[in-house]
Amino acid sequence: MRILMTADAAGGVWQYSLDLIEQLTQRGAEILLATMGPRPDSAKKQRLAALPGVTLCESDYKLEWMQQPWADVDRAGSWLLQLAAKFEPDVIHLNGYTHAALRWQAPVLVVAHSCVYSWWQAVFGAVPPESDWGEYHARVSAGLRAAGLVVAPSAAMASALTAHYGLPASRVTVIHNFSLSPLYRGQTKEPFYLAAGRIWDKGKNIEMLEQISARLPWPVRIFGSLSHEELLHQMQHAALYVHPALYEPFGLAVLEAARAQCCLILSDIPSLRELWDGAAIFVNPRDAGEWVRVLSRIANDAAERESLARRAQIHAGKYCPAVAVEQYCRAYESLAVREGALA
Repeated sequence: MRILMTADAAGGVWQYSLDLIEQLTQRGAEILLATMGPRPDSAKKQRLAALPGVTLCESDYKLEWMQQPWADVDRAGSWLLQLAAKFEPDVIHLNGYTHAALRWQAPVLVVAHSCVYSWWQAVFGAVPPESDWGEYHARVSAGLRAAGLVVAPSAAMASALTAHYGLPASRVTVIHNFSLSPLYRGQTKEPFYLAAGRIWDKGKNIEMLEQISARLPWPVRIFGSLSHEELLHQMQHAALYVHPALYEPFGLAVLEAARAQCCLILSDIPSLRELWDGAAIFVNPRDAGEWVRVLSRIANDAAERESLARRAQIHAGKYCPAVAVEQYCRAYESLAVREGALA
């Protein structure tokens, strides 16, 4: 199967795409990966270059969630159609929304990793201002309607698409993300709290963690811009992984931390409850005092901490690469068959 996939290197979508591409190429897929937004650096591209049957095409076009992106988004659409005309894919896999409404000559799958409206609702408790985000809403809605299949990484994100864009629940398929990150290698766990997230992203709520750090018994290590490899290294040594997010459609870093047998202390929001219930401690993301109490208690309770860490790693096995990739392959094939039948 030939797949044209879009991605960006600004966040977790890059790692998701890379892991999925690696698994798909093992099944003989040929993939053209078209990137927009900040270009991937050499370290990001190194692993991709080692995969057979993969072509990388880069661009600097703005992403649809950025400020005033639409001229770039339209130019990116023309560029993508030109790439597709040469590559002749069987399926278009978009890790974004707007371009699903283009006149593709192949069926389109859209993966809903996140969106501005659900982010805004989670962070500010309201919808974004129409004056700033009305066109975004219209274009995302059009893309969702045009897609042959919409995939969400959690039921919570699927519900957000219905709530904010009117997409019928029956049109969304949940396929959980997965990770190829290392399992726990037996390193000595060290007394520090590990967190990951960009400080400027209010949805990650990292600022709250910084504010309470002086009241905690262990040091807090926050990774926002270091390499993915360094973060995975830190996870092998961290006793606790802390994720106080106000908004998180899936949380790939949480899964990676669980695979590295970190004790998980997570914000009590629907997606994380859905994905990690029974394998983590949940805390109100807006109650700084509760975070101090819980993080202090767990730091001083080795037995509970280690039990939770083992449970987290076992639970992480639910998010299995083989299962997710099989689901994606079935989705691609069903789209291709449906398109052929309609043709």
